[in-house]
Amino acid sequence: MDKDIFKTDKKISIGYAGFIVASIFVFVLGGSLIFGGAIETMFILSWLFTVPLIMRIGYTYKEVQDFGWKVVMESLEANFIILVVGTLIASFIASGTVPYIIVIGLKMISPKIFLLSALLITTMTSLATGTSWGTIGTAGVAMMGIGNALGVPMGMTAGAVISGAAFGDKMSPLSDTTNLAAAISGAPLMTHIKHMTITTLPAYIISAIIFTFLGFSAINMETFDATISQNTIIGLDNIFKLGVLELIPIVLVITLLIKKVPPISAMLGGTFTAMFMAWIRQGYSVSELLDFLYGGFTINTGTDYIDTLLNRGGILSMVSSFLIVFVAAAITGMLSESGVLTTLVSPLAKKCKGSKARVVGTTLSVGYLTNMIGSSMLLAIIVPGTLMKPIYEEENLAPENLSRVLEDSGTLGAWLIPWNANAIFGAQTLMGAGALPYVFIPYCLLSIISPILSMIYAFTGITMVPLKKKKKA
Repeated sequence: MDKDIFKTDKKISIGYAGFIVASIFVFVLGGSLIFGGAIETMFILSWLFTVPLIMRIGYTYKEVQDFGWKVVMESLEANFIILVVGTLIASFIASGTVPYIIVIGLKMISPKIFLLSALLITTMTSLATGTSWGTIGTAGVAMMGIGNALGVPMGMTAGAVISGAAFGDKMSPLSDTTNLAAAISGAPLMTHIKHMTITTLPAYIISAIIFTFLGFSAINMETFDATISQNTIIGLDNIFKLGVLELIPIVLVITLLIKKVPPISAMLGGTFTAMFMAWIRQGYSVSELLDFLYGGFTINTGTDYIDTLLNRGGILSMVSSFLIVFVAAAITGMLSESGVLTTLVSPLAKKCKGSKARVVGTTLSVGYLTNMIGSSMLLAIIVPGTLMKPIYEEENLAPENLSRVLEDSGTLGAWLIPWNANAIFGAQTLMGAGALPYVFIPYCLLSIISPILSMIYAFTGITMVPLKKKKKA
């Protein structure tokens, strides 16, 4: 997306813009929460009144439709990654990669420190690769399997996985959101990353302490039954040939991502490598493997918790996430290109002058609002970044102040919005098709703590680098 999406020659009242957005919110959330309708279904049905409401501003049907298709096309790569992750998960299970990691984890990780271990492992993976989605689809799925076998609540495990993945997505120089936030604000990339450590590192340490405490409180070792854990190890050993060779696919994917190979190519490379390993090592036929890629890995071991652990992945399992991103991108395009989104958030930006706390608070608010409206963390960086950049300059604040706050509400905030593409992807990848994000949102600690620290710094003025001092330097 470029800055042209914020320009429009149509006059839109803030009341009418608010009415359009509120109508979509009430319809989608009401249908989902009250009547149990799927979020993607409600987004599709909202097209019926969103288009006419925007046409009343003065646009033709074709113009409104083109607004939606433009953003759909711009989000196509990210959307295609969702389907590729489905093939990656299925192939990694069939090859024995995920089962082997689960067995290693069950043998080495104590239940009491499991949540901390999940946080650290996904952090390292995400820092190395620069992608939270890739981390969740690989190391994250393995951590969920270990957590389930240990009896750790799924929401806690998913929260630890997402917090670790989000940390890397925010702090890695390979991350698209990290580079985007720096570019939008005008801050040098490494200056942006260094400045983020001021909030992100303390938030991460606090999260690690809390996850450690949760690990001790979630499992009572006196009543802990290791039977499921031991039976899982025995069961996986009986089903798969497990050894160091099974780590080749995941090592390949991480290596390719570190070398900045495009994510789709890297993940497909991992998928084909895993298929080859599954054919050679596990004895699956090519026909079976292709079925797994489409419908997900399937097996009937006679043990429910092992079947639940293994029967996942595939393109079909990601269709729901794909549809949500697709339809939400179309609605987002209509709102942003028509000027509705800018009309709604611009007054917030104008009222924050004269106070660092108001400037930061408004940036966070616009970021969260955009994440809610657009269901996209990239849009939640572009919109507040474009609107707030002149205000940061007027308030004599260096661009790295803006870039840091953009990531707090854009990159991290996306996981807290239940209908956001990130949250839906995380829920369905980690907990299975049809799972909802409400279970893990309270445990996305990094996303919750980091913006709180940003506001504390804004009120006190600590770490708020002045623009003039930077220019002199």
